Amino acid sequence: MSRIVNTRCVAALVVVAAELDAQAAEGQRSGFGMSLGLGNGSAGVTCEGCGDVEDERMDGLSGYLRMGRHISPQFFVGVEGTGWMKNSDGWERRIAAVSGVVLVYPSASAGFFVRGGAGAIRAVIEDASNSATGSGITWQAGLGYDLGLGGVALTPYVTYVESMEVALHINDVSTGFNLNPNILQFGLAVTVQ
Repeated sequence: MSRIVNTRCVAALVVVAAELDAQAAEGQRSGFGMSLGLGNGSAGVTCEGCGDVEDERMDGLSGYLRMGRHISPQFFVGVEGTGWMKNSDGWERRIAAVSGVVLVYPSASAGFFVRGGAGAIRAVIEDASNSATGSGITWQAGLGYDLGLGGVALTPYVTYVESMEVALHINDVSTGFNLNPNILQFGLAVTVQ
């Protein structure tokens, strides 16, 4: 069984590599595209009735993985996984989101883009004996610039991820409050067009 799965994975990678090679020869955004970004994220929360919890922002490691298709040189549609994490003082803090995203390049020949998307988000704060978790709806907006059109680009980016209706659970018990995390991300990505 694992030999069949390995063979299928290798075959899929060969097909993707061939398509990316053909796109690079064209020198423009077309077909399959993907991007992997890593950088800093400043995370915060809003929570009515939660006291001082919303006054504190925390810097942590943040990144994304995006895959999809260029429907034209100016429009990209795909799926993106976004994450943020910080482990300190005995607490593990994580925020993860999966969203459908659209990138719009105002010029077909330039690298500047604006982006937006919406999806689902999950936040976890836990130590050895306690946890606070929540899942809900997210939306995001941002901008970036692909440096080097054609096959591979370096992409500085800024993205704001916001959420709503993230029902707060403490040790798996509903509190009746919404703990809505947000992330301001900035970093550098490698983009394959």
